[in-house]
Amino acid sequence: MTNYLRVGKEPSFFRSTQIDLFFVKKNIYKMNSMSNHKLSTLIEGFPVKGVKGTLSREISSLAFDSRKVKSGGLFFALNGFKHNGFKFVSDAIDRGASAFVTETPVEKLSDFNLSQNKVTAIYVEDCRSALAWVGAEFYDQPSKRINVYGVTGTNGKTTVTYILDSIHKVRGEKTGIIGTINYCYGDTNLPAQITTPQSLDINRMLHEMTEQKTRHCFLEVSSHSLALKRVHGMYFSVGIFTNLSRDHLDFHKTMDGYKEAKKGFFRYNHIEKSVVNLDDSVGREIAEEFPRNLLTIGIEKSADVMAEDYSLSELGSCFTLKTPFGSCKIKTHLLGLHNIYNLMSAASAVLHQGLSLDHIAQGLQSIERVPGRCEKIFCGQRFSIVIDYAHTDDALHNVIKAAKVFTPGRVITVFGCGGDRDKGKRKDMGRVAIEESDFSVITSDNPRTENPQCILDDILAGVPSSVCLGKDYEVIVDRKEAIRFSVRIAKPGDLVLITGKGHENYQILKTGSIHFNDREIAEEAVKDVSQDD
Repeated sequence: MTNYLRVGKEPSFFRSTQIDLFFVKKNIYKMNSMSNHKLSTLIEGFPVKGVKGTLSREISSLAFDSRKVKSGGLFFALNGFKHNGFKFVSDAIDRGASAFVTETPVEKLSDFNLSQNKVTAIYVEDCRSALAWVGAEFYDQPSKRINVYGVTGTNGKTTVTYILDSIHKVRGEKTGIIGTINYCYGDTNLPAQITTPQSLDINRMLHEMTEQKTRHCFLEVSSHSLALKRVHGMYFSVGIFTNLSRDHLDFHKTMDGYKEAKKGFFRYNHIEKSVVNLDDSVGREIAEEFPRNLLTIGIEKSADVMAEDYSLSELGSCFTLKTPFGSCKIKTHLLGLHNIYNLMSAASAVLHQGLSLDHIAQGLQSIERVPGRCEKIFCGQRFSIVIDYAHTDDALHNVIKAAKVFTPGRVITVFGCGGDRDKGKRKDMGRVAIEESDFSVITSDNPRTENPQCILDDILAGVPSSVCLGKDYEVIVDRKEAIRFSVRIAKPGDLVLITGKGHENYQILKTGSIHFNDREIAEEAVKDVSQDD
């Protein structure tokens, strides 16, 4: 075994890692602005396996994409799904990088002429963890300087963040959201590329929020981001777990792998207080394993915060919010029982932070809608149209169940499954849609590089043999035609439920992305039907 110099005290956060690690000695430094930073300061305390070159270099910027490297910057050679970041080290040096972080041992770096190019190489076991650590240091630990609410779980993340945002905005507080729909704070409102951005981007956005005096950020934490260390070591004022059902097994491989990724949110981050759903079996495991500063929610199971005497309608829901600090009546525009769970999660998070029930009730009742989440579309038609992001069998079950409560006629469900994603859930979604809807239209979602018909064939494997094509369901590969067909067959009192894409305004095909918006297609279809009448 190679022995590495250990300088300084090993942080407790990394005590479970390999013993023989190199720790860079801490320099006394305090960042007062986004000016240059000593490389030694940025990596102090992080487990480093080797260094070639000086650590006294000034670092002006950070990048994990070599095309974004600036003169004097530090490049992180991340291993991606398609490329090994080590291939781009030469490009980063050519663009002016003063240093780079790699998972390649320093003795194998002779080809880069580091001394001649005046470049420092830092060898680490995990570049993604290093990026999270250094990014936090570069931006002066922004997650310590703002109240970050992290929300993880299969379903409900987006809705919970929007509810939290509503509660705080009612109080006139500055807020930020980072999640599936957008990255929104101050004058910034960008459509989201991915649910949880790379750690460097999160730290940059949190820093920008603090510069703008934003007090609270609501961050969706996906299972991918946990596995890929995008929130590794962050500080969360409150961590929220909503639920867990099958999803993303193309990435996590097994449900146990998926579950452990979610548990990693509580295990590998600094979470001051937690909120966990006890009606979910994995939630009960998390509550037992991480009981410190915990508030539990439930309807079926006894919990700290509960919803009692609830009623559901086409206008929303009504329930009594029972908490350790008293009870209050809640009326909300959000539809369905699943949204009562989301409301309880958000309410519990702000209870943890000392907000009164009056403020909470006002915030819960003020939220009108969440884009693409059980969202109604009305263009004067005599039937209902709802669009929803549901793209798992559990989410599909929840939204169909919610729709049936206030639909006197048929629930006509339009749905599909994404390509290049978990194929195992396709037949489950087909079974749920066919069994629970009055009529289903099976169509495309985002087929990506897959043949759309092959995806539909996988869905059809879950269709019960007792149902009939034409009578109980229809198969239309083209999503636009599927939506138009559903609108044409809808009668007064029916509900057309268009699921899978929600807020998205694009469709990803083998040839690339095209503009596609379920809302727009549905509205156009209603107008066409009205003209025909």
